Parts: sequence; structure tokens; C-alpha cells
Amino acid sequence: MPYIKAQKVIRDTSGQIISGTAAIIDSEYIAGSKGHSKKHVREKLGKVLYLSEDKKTGIFLSPTRGMVEYCSLSDTFQEIECSDSRLQGNQNFPEPKVHSIFGDVYLLLEFMEKAGLTAVFREVFTKKSLFEKVMVHTLHHVLAVGSHISCDDFLTCSFASYLFPDLPLAELHCDSSYYEQMGDDDLRIKFFRSFIKLMKHSTGYIDQYAEFGKGCYVDSTPLPNEIRSLMSNAFCSHGTEGNCLQTRMYLVLDDKSDLPVWYGLTPGHVLDLSTINTIASDTFISVGIEISSMVLDAGYITKDFLSHYSQDDEKTFIGKSPQKRGFEFKTRYHEVKNLIPNMKYEIIRNGKSYFSFKKKVVLFGNPVWSYIYVDQKNALDWHVDYVLQHPEEYKAMTGKDKNWNRVKNGFFILLSNIDTSCSEILNRYIERTDIESVFKSSKDYGSLLPINKWDKKRVDGKLFSDIITTIVVLLLRKKLIKGKFSLAQFVGKPRSLMCFKDNNGHVVIETPNKQVKEIYNLFGIPIPASLNLP
Repeated sequence: MPYIKAQKVIRDTSGQIISGTAAIIDSEYIAGSKGHSKKHVREKLGKVLYLSEDKKTGIFLSPTRGMVEYCSLSDTFQEIECSDSRLQGNQNFPEPKVHSIFGDVYLLLEFMEKAGLTAVFREVFTKKSLFEKVMVHTLHHVLAVGSHISCDDFLTCSFASYLFPDLPLAELHCDSSYYEQMGDDDLRIKFFRSFIKLMKHSTGYIDQYAEFGKGCYVDSTPLPNEIRSLMSNAFCSHGTEGNCLQTRMYLVLDDKSDLPVWYGLTPGHVLDLSTINTIASDTFISVGIEISSMVLDAGYITKDFLSHYSQDDEKTFIGKSPQKRGFEFKTRYHEVKNLIPNMKYEIIRNGKSYFSFKKKVVLFGNPVWSYIYVDQKNALDWHVDYVLQHPEEYKAMTGKDKNWNRVKNGFFILLSNIDTSCSEILNRYIERTDIESVFKSSKDYGSLLPINKWDKKRVDGKLFSDIITTIVVLLLRKKLIKGKFSLAQFVGKPRSLMCFKDNNGHVVIETPNKQVKEIYNLFGIPIPASLNLP
């Protein structure tokens, strides 16, 4: 029969537990052994919040389950509310600081409310405790990205601590239980269906349109190979550079807004037509969205893929050509090498110069448009570095090889069944990397987590949480671009606006400066002089 073993439990003068840990101990009968039994720890319960006198029942901050009640008599767990009478006066629920940062949290909360995202969260995360965690983690991920401040510390010093007083700080410090809850696949499906519905019905605050999701494309981004719990990483050779990208996350994005409408995981080393078909099928079954265009990495462009999609009138694709046999990669270079210095073929994008040339070709019997480019800056930078670091090897090269060396690290080909300009194809391809850069900022936080404690459900929950953050950031950027503000300015400028709460729970906001007023005006959100919290 299991029992609770508590260690170093210390109580204050009122009898409240202020420190101590506990674990579930199983006792196994073994004839002939000392005491005729053997004891072992089945599960660590974490910090003790409450313990009955007979030590049969307790409330704990579990590192894996969050705040739970455990009864050793029935050997069961059940969730517990922060308002439970047994937790009154517990120091794990301290009063918020009198002075708190107001500007950034209030602005983001009001933006999410006006955009309809808060309503989506309430509809999807029906349990109050999970809804509040989603709100706080989203605030933290957007406003504290790159600062390495933990979620509990972020909440403590911000206006959000007034709004979510029932969230135990210790539970926010440990992300494991939160990501465990977020790993429920039904929540993911419900969220995206609700989000798609929101984007199809205009509120007048953000760009919404009835055709949202009708034209979608698929893009992918690599995930950290250190996440060993992913099934596709199970056979990774741990440290071998050739296997550094074992898993990819595909993003299905609305063609007009570039907002995610679905996502999933696929093994990174399986890049073929069946992968694309599986992605399309999963997206349609889950959220009813049919993929109509694709932006793909080189690994997806295969002979079978071209045979299937090159003449498809309903589905378009843009894909980076692999340097494999049959794709005539080097042939394209020899066809245009004499044109590369000609400024007639130059296009400028984001301050960079590209050579561009368009040609209709036939690959494996399939007609396809070949868009040929040279990123002049990348090509020249790499070429100079190579010459400086390998002078003897470069000197021994033939003139033909030197010419190729000069451009090869900026030379790339985009294959497509779309007949348009080189500039348009390049824009459509490179703009997709903006999505990956947003998602990468969310993934960076993952490197700080105890990956060795992750299981598949927690990994799924972490990715789901990151995608929610990505959606919020992308919607913010659409507003910020109109006012020529950056995301860093959105995060930094409003932080100077502080507030304080008096003994009656009345929140008084300080007088905002000019910079704070500018960014609030951009979002059409008035700055209150005071707030009465419920």
C-alpha cells in the first residue's frame, strides 16, 4: 500500500506549511529481507502546500502534474482550486507588488481582446485554470522573449499579477504540467477551427476576410535535434552532423495573410510525394482546409513530385531545386553564366542585389518553370573568404572553376508551375522565411527547458504554445508595420508606464509619456487613468 513520505516540513506560527517536499512510497513484501519489505519511490510529489494530520492526504506542487491533491488511501489524484480553504494564507500565493509594470501587458491584453483572440482562448480552454495559464504564458512569450526572465518572475512584476491572483507562482515556474495539458490534440484541433472561424468574420480591428483559409500553402521548419522524445528522433546518431535535422514541423499558412491555419510534425529525412499527400490529408480532415499552393525545401522536389504537380491547374508550388542528378542544376549555370554580369537581369530586394533569369525547361519529361538566381552579396562574401583561407587551392583552379567558385554559394534555382516574373517568385519564396524567423524566436526559449524531462505530450504542448505565440506576433506585426514600429519597440516603449494598487484594490495608472501615447494610439487603445478590478 502506498504512503506519503514528507521531508523537512516546516510550519509558521499559524500552522501553515512554508517549506518541505514529499514523495509517494510503495512498499513491497519480500520474504526473508530486512523488515520483510522493500520500499521505493514511485513518484515525487514536489513541494508540500498542505498535509493532513494523519499524513494520508495532501496538496502538492508536483513538478509533472502541477497543483494536485493526493490521497494515499484511494491512491488517486485530483485537481485542486487555489481558493481551497486549506490553502488560505499559504505563501505560495503572495500579494502582487504594490508598483507594477502596466503599459506592455495592458496594451497586449487589449489588442488580443479587440482582435478576438481572447474570445477564442475562452472558447477553447474552457477550464479557468488552463485559460489563465495560456493567457499568462502568451503574455510572457511575447513580451519577455529573449530576456530569459521566467514566467513566474514576469507575472510577479507586471500588471497581470492583479488579474490572475489565483495562479500559484511555483506552478508557473515549472512549465512541465502546463505543456502536458497543452499537448491534448483535441485542444489543438478546437483552437484552429475557432481561429479560422474568427478570421472569416470581420470585427473591423484586424484584417479578416471570408476567403481566409481557401488558398493555403505549406512550409516547413526544422526542430531541435536535442528533443529525443520525438518519434522521428528515436534513431538519431546523437552528435553526427549528417543527422542534425531529424524532425521538421510543417506549417500550413493562409496564402493572403501568411497566418498559420494548421501545423504538424514529419520526419525530416522523409521528404517525398507521400509526405506532401499526408500533410494535405491531415490538414483537410483536421480543420477542413484544402492546400492549394506549396512553398517547399529542396528535399521535397523529386521526380515523382514533378510528375504529379508540374501540370496541376489547381495546386501551385515553388520549390528550391536540389543539386541532384537529373535536375540539371549545373546546366542552368552554364546557360546563364555569361549573363550574370549584365545589369539588365538585376533585381533589388531588401537592399540586396540578385541576378535573375527565367526559363521554361523539361525535367524528367515534365515542363516546369526554372527561375535562376544569384545572391550577389552571399556569393561574393563566401568567395572572398575562400580565397583568403585557401590561397594555394584557389591558385591551382582552372579559370572555369574560379568562375563557378565566384557564384556557387549564391546560386540557386526555384522550380515552379507558376508563370510570373522572377521578382514575384523570389518575393513569394523569401517572404516565407519571415514566418520561420518568427517561429524561431519562440523556439529559442525551448533550449532553456529541461529537455531530458520531456515526453511526447509535453513536446506537442510546447509546440502548440509556440504556435499560439507566433499567431499573436504575426497579427501584432501587421498593425506595427502600418505605424512603422518594430516588435522590439512594441515590447520596450510601453514598459515605462507603471501602475500601483491601493488598499481598496483600486489600480491607479501613472501619466504616460509621448512614446507610450504614440504606440497606444497606433492600436486605437485609450490609456485609462485608473481601473477598478473585480
